[in-house]
Amino acid sequence: MESKNYQATGPGAVALRIPEDLWIAGQMFSRNELQAMASNGLLREVLGDCFLPSQIQITASLRARIAAFVCGRELNSRTVLARQTAAWVHGLLPEVFTMCIYTNAYHRPFEPGFGLTAEFMQAVVPETQMVFRSRVKVTSALRSVCDCAQFDPLPIASRVLGNAISLNDPYLNLISIRQNLNTYEKSPERSRALRLIDSFDDMAQAA
Repeated sequence: MESKNYQATGPGAVALRIPEDLWIAGQMFSRNELQAMASNGLLREVLGDCFLPSQIQITASLRARIAAFVCGRELNSRTVLARQTAAWVHGLLPEVFTMCIYTNAYHRPFEPGFGLTAEFMQAVVPETQMVFRSRVKVTSALRSVCDCAQFDPLPIASRVLGNAISLNDPYLNLISIRQNLNTYEKSPERSRALRLIDSFDDMAQAA
């Protein structure tokens, strides 16, 4: 397929067109070349091997659209973006390389490509714990942070938690996150998340 990435760099480029305006490693340029452009401020790395022109404003809805593009038909009415992927949609991570997806039934493994891996997990997400971004279901910011703290690798979980706290959002802080986690059933994962929150609380008090 002929790439039309060059059109995204013109002065009239304001709205993202998918996939035309995505710069994808391996199409016209290698990942190293795209990363060099990103280091020079021309592009932004967003999802796997996907980059965006720096002048395009990145929003939660835009991220959700990109996620829907890379997942294709695997993302449907029965699935919800979750964990680190949802945190990325909410702007709590600059980029991710794993598509974490909740589904209410078993889903066969699949490889989305674009330098990404996919993890499907069976889970029922109440409507009160999800939001829609460009018609894509995503766990809410609070649910996403709590799930990251429980299940994602510690470096990712710590980064998500730190970025959430830096927002100074009264509905997304150490107190609200801890209170929400305390409503979950006891488990080793919940205990890990609470210890992680305690470590941030200790640092805040020492500062």
